[in-house]
Amino acid sequence: MGTLIGLLHLSSSALAADQVALSATASNISNQNTDGYTRRVASFSSSDMVNVSGISTSSGVTATVTAQRDRVLQRSLQQATEASSASSARATALDNVQSLFTIDSSGADASGIGAAISDFFNSVTSLASSASDTNARQTAYTAAQALVTTMNRTASQLASQTASLNQQIGTSVDQVNSLLSNIASLNKQIQQTGGQDTSGLQDQRDQAVLSLAKLVDVNTVTATDGTVNLSLSDGTPLLNGTQAINLSTATVNGNVHILSNGNDVTGSILSGSIGGLLQVRDQDIPAVQQQLDTVVSAIASAVNTQNASGTDASGNAGGDIFSGNTAATLKLAISSGDGIATSSDGSNAAAIGAVASQAIVGSLTASGAFSSMITSLGQTVSSVSTTKSANDAVLAQTSTQVANVSGVSLDTEAANLTQYQRAYEAAAKVMSIVNELMAQAINLGQQTTVS
Repeated sequence: MGTLIGLLHLSSSALAADQVALSATASNISNQNTDGYTRRVASFSSSDMVNVSGISTSSGVTATVTAQRDRVLQRSLQQATEASSASSARATALDNVQSLFTIDSSGADASGIGAAISDFFNSVTSLASSASDTNARQTAYTAAQALVTTMNRTASQLASQTASLNQQIGTSVDQVNSLLSNIASLNKQIQQTGGQDTSGLQDQRDQAVLSLAKLVDVNTVTATDGTVNLSLSDGTPLLNGTQAINLSTATVNGNVHILSNGNDVTGSILSGSIGGLLQVRDQDIPAVQQQLDTVVSAIASAVNTQNASGTDASGNAGGDIFSGNTAATLKLAISSGDGIATSSDGSNAAAIGAVASQAIVGSLTASGAFSSMITSLGQTVSSVSTTKSANDAVLAQTSTQVANVSGVSLDTEAANLTQYQRAYEAAAKVMSIVNELMAQAINLGQQTTVS
């Protein structure tokens, strides 16, 4: 009878263990497409041995379910996500900047600046042969006004793109704070489980941290109680256990800056989409604006200097044609074509037109400097595109590595399901036989129906 009881206990523990394994398999199958879900694996182990009358007997088998996590791979995935998100955000924003200066099949740029520069100098050159022609003076004046309008418009478009980036950055900071609150809540739930399985909560938290990595570069440290602490790359805390430390924003010199407890941490965010947007706003667009302003300043200075060497339509010494030295501030300083100092024989108008072929921006002409600016922007866009492709490839590769460890394979789960079902059926059969034998033993061998 003791042997039968032992067999009954063994089969009972086997049934329980197989049921645990079946439940883990069912969970894997049902969550195959759940973002952040980590595959569960059942591990079987023998229970403690029991010694009766010098004979050691196993007291059964137990099954333990563990989530297949690799923290090193998870960290690699987080870093790859940060880099990919940063380069993607930067590439998209730079594409918008480049669209302002795209060269079409005719060789003209979308901004119209190249054509406006040429038209202005050509019109003044034409004026040299007809200095007293009112229509010719009006044509030159109109060309000068078109150059001003084109520069102003382009500066406004660049400013609008900067404003758009500021808006995106502000919205992204709100998303960061929302994720921090969510992670803090999950930390609290994990902390309060009292030793129960927290795999599901950890899956949710890891997914939330990964979403956070799409926005900012974040350091993760796991505490002994299972919670995680988060900080920016420079160590600025974002989350201490169950306490989220929200970021805030403030406008500084017209741009959105990011603060933590009143301290400006804008320069500490290097990756994630916010890092990419900041790089375009604070480095790429200002570089384009500076190059464009250099061209504007050089044209205005050279043209004004040459105009001062001649006499206008009234015979007076020439004054400035342009005022302002940036694309945004450039204006006409004359009210009509009469202000162009052609001199009586048009020689000074020819000299003004000749400025087009002079090296006034370092060793470059105005048109050459503008072309160089477009080329430089194109090289930056190309470089960022290459970086994006490389980062995307690393992210895809790392995601595959994580999936190989933590992801669900239906083929594997189908094989496990068959294995555990057969093991369950075998244990159930043993239990049925033991029940029947025990019933017969109890009823002294008489035929008995066991239900």
